[in-house]
Amino acid sequence: MRTLVIGIGNLLRTDDGVGIHVIKALSDLHPGVDILDAAMGSVEILEAMRGYNRAVIVDAIETGAEPGTVFRVNLTEGEKPPVVTHSHGTDLITTLQLGRQLYGEEMPGEIILLAVEAEDTTTIGDEPTPKVRTAVEETIKTILALTDTSR
Repeated sequence: MRTLVIGIGNLLRTDDGVGIHVIKALSDLHPGVDILDAAMGSVEILEAMRGYNRAVIVDAIETGAEPGTVFRVNLTEGEKPPVVTHSHGTDLITTLQLGRQLYGEEMPGEIILLAVEAEDTTTIGDEPTPKVRTAVEETIKTILALTDTSR
């Protein structure tokens, strides 16, 4: 099954860069995994997702939960992400709906969001907080299990 892992975030806003940290680590450890650094995660992800069976999107989230908590949401099964304050442009659900309208069956049949609860997205810094750093490792293990790369 062809899988694309998309990292969303701003590396200069501490925990907001978690998606980018995940894909960079995946690239270093498992160069065979298809990745995309989407930064702001807007409509540019739609073109990249075309032709893949599965897309895994990794982004920071702010819900008030314990920092480092990883929410796994199957967007194609109608699951909704926890209530979140958006730090990016268009929200992800709207972007994916647009993709279905524009590209139909070319879009992945399975889209999973791995949203990591951020502790700090306002401090300028290129390293995540300790709890989010631990969540990066957990998120990578989840992705490897999904992509069967760890076997």
